[in-house]
Amino acid sequence: MENNSRKKEHIRHALHENVEHGSAGFEKILLKHKALPEIDFDEINLETNFLGKQLKFPIIIEAITGGFDEGGKINEILSETASEFGIGFMVGSQRPMLENFALAETYKILKHPPLIIGNIGAVQLNYGITYEDCMKAINYIKADALAFHLNPLQECFQPAGNRNFKNLKKQINEISSKLRIAGIKVIVKEVGGGLNYDDVANLEVDCLDVAGFGGTNWAIIEGKRAPNKPAGTFYNWGIPTIESVKSIRALKDKRNLELVASGGIRNGTDAAKCFALGADVSGMALPFLREIYKDDEGKISDSINKEIAKQNLRKFLNKFIEELKIALFLTGSKNIKEIKGKYSVKE
Repeated sequence: MENNSRKKEHIRHALHENVEHGSAGFEKILLKHKALPEIDFDEINLETNFLGKQLKFPIIIEAITGGFDEGGKINEILSETASEFGIGFMVGSQRPMLENFALAETYKILKHPPLIIGNIGAVQLNYGITYEDCMKAINYIKADALAFHLNPLQECFQPAGNRNFKNLKKQINEISSKLRIAGIKVIVKEVGGGLNYDDVANLEVDCLDVAGFGGTNWAIIEGKRAPNKPAGTFYNWGIPTIESVKSIRALKDKRNLELVASGGIRNGTDAAKCFALGADVSGMALPFLREIYKDDEGKISDSINKEIAKQNLRKFLNKFIEELKIALFLTGSKNIKEIKGKYSVKE
């Protein structure tokens, strides 16, 4: 019941509270304008190969939820949308289903997108989660990859949070080695605090997802749930998304890793800036969640109408994709590889 209640509270706070704080840094990046792009807009191709899978657009629906009935509806809508658009989809933390397999249905995917990503909190490796548990989570949703999420700030303020992050690099590497032998790609991701080079330089994984500061802020969400804790002191804590992408790009080039930019991306121009900085795909969570709960008048509701939710998601994604294409066109780029390096930093 505690997991059920906690997940519901997370969703409600994300929908009805201002859970974003500070800047991801996009205003500091200027894409290089070309008055003569010398390309045909209609020939812009956003297809990309990511983690061995072909995506129609370089977008991942990032982890949102699971583990309770309403979360199951959210995952159903998101996975169907990801399948329709040919983009990646990551489920929320699968810890609840590992603790109570009756909750597994809330992660079930009926229409399979081209890339499905499972999700386990890395800290749970210090609290009994094993390689066998990881495979159980992967196999149930037929995932192509598994993300280990890092959430130290959230755990500090979450009631009864798990704070033992000792020796996690070693454990992540040991389990990652087994997963990769089994043909499963491995991602390490933050959840809003950003990644830095030194922390992840020795991780033996396939992909890093920066999930930087400037998007959903878990100090705010967990602070709402536990108001007696000093969460407000840490609203500015973290590495802005742009700075994290720049830091991890150096590691990406050195180690041949793939890189996801996420954390405060809200439109196609934000994504284009991340691609210019060297990211391979862009990820979002909160914008998708809020589109699901909009009613037919565009207001946030407390209930889900599946057909309206899917219409809202289509509108959002089509707009996002159009914005991304225009940004590529105005920099003379036919694809996301060609926009790399086409930026300057605003002083």
